Amino acid sequence: MKKINLNWQHLGFVEYASGIEVYHASLFFKKDKFIQKRILDHSLDEYRHSNYFYELSKKKQKREQISTPVGLIEIGGLSKSPFPASKKKIISICSYLYVGELRAIKFGETVNKNYNDNDVLEIFKIIDKDEKNHARGLMNFLKNKNKFTVTLNVFQKKLKFRFSDNKSFGLYAKLKTKAEKFLIKNMFRIFPDSIFEIKDLNTNFEDIYKNRKRMT
Repeated sequence: MKKINLNWQHLGFVEYASGIEVYHASLFFKKDKFIQKRILDHSLDEYRHSNYFYELSKKKQKREQISTPVGLIEIGGLSKSPFPASKKKIISICSYLYVGELRAIKFGETVNKNYNDNDVLEIFKIIDKDEKNHARGLMNFLKNKNKFTVTLNVFQKKLKFRFSDNKSFGLYAKLKTKAEKFLIKNMFRIFPDSIFEIKDLNTNFEDIYKNRKRMT
């Protein structure tokens, strides 16, 4: 069995961001406490999955994961999220979450076929059960809505995710990466070294505060 490389920190960002999205969805069901509780349970599952990956990041990659806004927005996917949204778009929102669960299930299947670490596979077995339960719950809600509207929204979300994947892994991503490397390598050549100098060499917070304007 071929072992695939997985970035546990990135996966943790994805699950954490998903938990945030699902929590926001729960706010639309304040008048239906039964449904809201189920959605909040879903959100807690996503946070739990994030913690699984956090622990794997410490164990496998030997580093602690820090949840930063940049990580959640860019890596976690919140930059492409439909939230914040209006309750009027509840079908679109639930279709988005449903397709996200289908993608998570498919990803888990890929891991199961191509990974050979039993500890990791046990975790993905738990996650797979959760994701299938989430997908089933979302579809149970959607099937009571207009069938044509639901079908159209699910198709649109699948297409959007597909386009996003192609954009991330295609020519656009390669050019973006090259551009970023070029900027990082050359940007500091534009500025004179003097702007990074601190007038007073005493290393205390008061001196740093006095020099703050020169460092911005």
